[in-house]
Amino acid sequence: MSETRPILIVTAKLDTHADAVISELKARGQPFFRLNTDDFHTEYRTMLRSGDRSVIFEDIWGRSVRFPHDVHAIWHRKPVESNNPPGVEQRGTADMIQSETLELLNSLSCFHDRPWYNNPESNRVSQRKFPQLCLASELGLRVPRTLITNDPGEARRFAAQTQGGVLCKAMKEAGYSTPNGSYFIFSRRVGKDEFDAHADRIALCPTLLQEYIEKAYELRVTVVGDVVFACRLDSQADEAARIDWRMVTPDRIAHSMVTLDNKVEAALKAMLRRFGLRFGAFDLIVTPEGETVFLELNPNGQWYWIELTTGAPMAAAMADLLQS
Repeated sequence: MSETRPILIVTAKLDTHADAVISELKARGQPFFRLNTDDFHTEYRTMLRSGDRSVIFEDIWGRSVRFPHDVHAIWHRKPVESNNPPGVEQRGTADMIQSETLELLNSLSCFHDRPWYNNPESNRVSQRKFPQLCLASELGLRVPRTLITNDPGEARRFAAQTQGGVLCKAMKEAGYSTPNGSYFIFSRRVGKDEFDAHADRIALCPTLLQEYIEKAYELRVTVVGDVVFACRLDSQADEAARIDWRMVTPDRIAHSMVTLDNKVEAALKAMLRRFGLRFGAFDLIVTPEGETVFLELNPNGQWYWIELTTGAPMAAAMADLLQS
């Protein structure tokens, strides 16, 4: 247990995950300091002192914390871009302030005196899709045949050799915005005619293509320290969720907690260790033949909807990890 040292929680004001874990911490009498990065310029002051290698955060209510010296652990949850200081509206000035603020917050990751869950630098490295697939295969997990290319000819050859069709997904970006609105990028199964019609555009941007693997159901596996929560998602029962279950709200898909195969669990835990992580959310599929296939790791993935849906004690497990 951490006795009286607070846990530093770096997140955003609207974060139900942090709210749930903080409720657990309060019930246990565990002190914490919540830093909502979207309110950074209106609700916090900070001081960095080279002499004692510390970062002090103080909020407008008079609460403060000195990192890393007086902190038990740091939970890097879901920080977002900070607000502009009052009165700053000019685009160039605001952009410069945002950049300097981000640099300050990113500098925290250089301190290794206290445990991180997870260090954002470890998250940044481990979120990359291609190294994930390589490591998963090395650890004995089946992965989909994958090609990343900006060569239309290679893409066409790959598609011709893929019996189940081609899945197209983003390597990093979750979405994009235009003057007409914002758009989320879902994984898409691309039919032969559509692929042939647009394959030349692959020359414009490196594109991740995978063989499409038929599913019996999907698994969202959340590893919190040494505790594993494997949730079965019956996505194939809903036409709109068959390719990417994120396209529908969770209430449209049956959720149930299951026991993960021992070898798969060992491989997922080994992957986290290799990436220097203590938390991770994995997406897997189970084929109609019962084989488990690795899709990807989200080192800072969402999980609270699973607790709300199934009752699995995930917030308590996260509180245990932060206090450990």
